Amino acid sequence: MHPKQHSDVISAGLVSLSTAHSLLSLFHVHYGRWVKFTDDISTEALLLQVRRSPLLLCSIFLIAVRHTAQELANRVAPTLFEEAKRLVASSLLVVPQTFEFFQAALVLSLWSTTIGQVPLSVDSWLLTGYALQQCLASPLFNEVLQTDSRLAINHKHHNALCMWNHLCVAHLQYCVGTRRQALLTRSQVEQCLRILDTNNVTNFEARMVAEAKLYWIVYEKCSGSQVNVADTKAALKAWQEDWAALFDEPRAQFLQMGFNFAHLLAYCQSLKSARAVMRSSVLAEMIERSRLIINLAMDTTDERTRHLTDHIYHTITFSALTLCRLVHTYESKLRAANHDIYALDALVFRLVSWLRSIGLPCHAAHILGDVVSAQFKKLRPNFQQEPIYATGSTPKRSHEGTVMDHPTLPLPDDVAFQFPDFIGSELFNLNDDTSWPQWDMLMSDTDMSV
Repeated sequence: MHPKQHSDVISAGLVSLSTAHSLLSLFHVHYGRWVKFTDDISTEALLLQVRRSPLLLCSIFLIAVRHTAQELANRVAPTLFEEAKRLVASSLLVVPQTFEFFQAALVLSLWSTTIGQVPLSVDSWLLTGYALQQCLASPLFNEVLQTDSRLAINHKHHNALCMWNHLCVAHLQYCVGTRRQALLTRSQVEQCLRILDTNNVTNFEARMVAEAKLYWIVYEKCSGSQVNVADTKAALKAWQEDWAALFDEPRAQFLQMGFNFAHLLAYCQSLKSARAVMRSSVLAEMIERSRLIINLAMDTTDERTRHLTDHIYHTITFSALTLCRLVHTYESKLRAANHDIYALDALVFRLVSWLRSIGLPCHAAHILGDVVSAQFKKLRPNFQQEPIYATGSTPKRSHEGTVMDHPTLPLPDDVAFQFPDFIGSELFNLNDDTSWPQWDMLMSDTDMSV
């Protein structure tokens, strides 16, 4: 039995009007650009607008409540999540979809890691894929997505193009992350470029186009069983040259993270081949790419950090877990080449503290911090450092050879199953002792210096 047309979580008494204003105001400031909310609209006017869609309203509250108080999040989020799932199921029967549906689908997908207090409880690949297919059938999008269209882009078309771009980015990130087929073609991804022909394109909107193009490269080059690293690196270099101007603008760290992540993933995928061997130059580059991603994250921390998309945190986590496994597997080779093993271990240890400093315990960073911590303790048991509870604490070296305890949440041995099929999920498995490829004995150990 479907609810009345105008029933929502406010009228149902799940969220009070004062809390609704607070949550919507928070969302508007930190997430509004993702869903094309007008900057200068008042909270009262925006609430009237979003209440036209109970699903969008519920999705907004579900994301915003994570940044209020843990007690409120624990009490409200599970109920909001169940309501969101019910409303999504009902929405799947509606064609064509409203613009608010696409906004809600994007919100639920970009922050799905701990939504409803349950890891990866939304299938973002499926939801974004469905939304993209509905875009192609919707009069809201079909004009602006016509390849040969000479249509003058107005404000409404601009918003539609942005929404298309954001859904493409989210979908491709999860295609790469979950190793599933893209429900997009190359020509459809090329449509993302159309936004650049409009007036007053923001840095954020341009970066979204660059990211869509980047993740299409990663999807095409790294999804198969055989990865041609040289070909992938050439494509990534061309991408970097195409978007060089953005690398000199604010918030470029996310493009840099994506660029380094693409290289790291290409190497990781190529090393899964049965005939793969680890070479010194590859090991050195993988370590450097991992270090760059982790340092970029910690060194650019600001008031926006807790509001980043979950994908950023997955990228950082993947880099840290990869670094742990590399040091664990090839420690003797790294020491022979005079790598500072302690510095690499200390970097991961500091990252765990950094992840745990972000937002409330229900934030994605916290559970991912626990994953990194558990794997670090297993693979690097001889590392010791005094506990650090705040980002930026000075590491202190110890030679006692044990890991000192610091605040952590209990983590089950089957933590990998909380992230099914997700990128690097084998690295999440605390009981996986599978080593990486054997060392290439034809290569000199002295060829490892960075």
